[in-house]
Amino acid sequence: MLREYDDVSANAGLQHEADVEAGFLADYVPLDQSTVLMLGILELLHAEHKAGRAQVSLAVLCKRLGIRMSTLQRLMTALSEQTLVEVFTQKARLVATLTAAGQDVAQALQTA
Repeated sequence: MLREYDDVSANAGLQHEADVEAGFLADYVPLDQSTVLMLGILELLHAEHKAGRAQVSLAVLCKRLGIRMSTLQRLMTALSEQTLVEVFTQKARLVATLTAAGQDVAQALQTA
C-alpha cells in the first residue's frame, strides 16, 4: 500500500513539475540577437535624444553597437517598417532619429 502511494506521489510530482515548466516555457520566449540589437538601437537613439542629439549617424551607431553597416541597415529597415525610427540623408551621410512611436517604446524600455 505504501509503495503504491509513493509511486502515485512521485508521478503527481513529476506531472506538477511538467505543468509548471510548460506554463513557464509558454510565457518565456528567448530574444534572438536581432531583437536584442534592435532594442539596443532604440535605447541608444533615446539616450542621444535625451542628450540633445535627435539625429545620430549610422556610422556612430555601428561603432557603439559593434556591428557592420549592412547589419545595421537591415535592422533599421525593420525598425522603419514598424515606424519606430526614421533614416534619411543629411549632409551626405545617413542619420537616424526616433519617431514619436519609437520614443514611446524607448521610454517604456527605460521604465521596465
